[in-house]
Amino acid sequence: MIVYLSLIAVFFSSMVYGIIGFGDALVLIPIITPIIGVKNAIILVNIWGTFPALLNFIKYREYIDKGYFFRFIQLAIPATILGTYMIITIEFEWIELLLGIFILCYSSLRLFQYYKKNDAIELRKHIDTKSPIIFIGGFSYGLLTGLISAAGPINVALLEKTGHYREIFIENFAAIGVVLSASRIPFYFIGNIFPFDLILVFFLAFPIIFIGTKFGQKLTPKIPVRTFQILIFCFLIIISIKSIITATFELIFW
Repeated sequence: MIVYLSLIAVFFSSMVYGIIGFGDALVLIPIITPIIGVKNAIILVNIWGTFPALLNFIKYREYIDKGYFFRFIQLAIPATILGTYMIITIEFEWIELLLGIFILCYSSLRLFQYYKKNDAIELRKHIDTKSPIIFIGGFSYGLLTGLISAAGPINVALLEKTGHYREIFIENFAAIGVVLSASRIPFYFIGNIFPFDLILVFFLAFPIIFIGTKFGQKLTPKIPVRTFQILIFCFLIIISIKSIITATFELIFW
């Protein structure tokens, strides 16, 4: 039963990733945590996440923004390694609560702007790869990625701020995801925290991830750019509300 439920969740989260370029961890971790535990869920999702990121990276490789990518990972890689080490002792509830509040505020504001002004809001035509905020965002993203494997909204905010949309958005998110996922995987084995008792689920998930991601990729070109942005923020609002409720409940009653 654990295997079947986990694989169904893996397919759904991979499809979400294939459509919007992120969100697999945001969807998958809350679903499988009650089944296999939060630490095991974070570790497996971190490793699994490398595969759909690689699939998206290959499909949209001509859209890579090298300036953004190299600035982002300079601090993101060491921050990811730091977060991976901290996973052993940190309390996840406070991180989940604060991240949920940030996501809710930012996503609600952006969604309000899209709907209030409607067509008056023009999508950025110029891609800004020199903003210093990219370095700060890279560090924050890397740290939270290592800790809870669900820091995607930070990169969402940065990519939109610097003018990356749909295919360009997906490609640069994927490129960063591949590098950061690969950088933390060895430490799960060095630290002896990989859940070998779930090795069957671990390997069975990969063909499911491939199918789910490919299915999602076929839907992406059919979504208008503006609708794509609105879809992202609606998704983030739902996830943020869930995170706030879950974290608050755990902090009060545990």
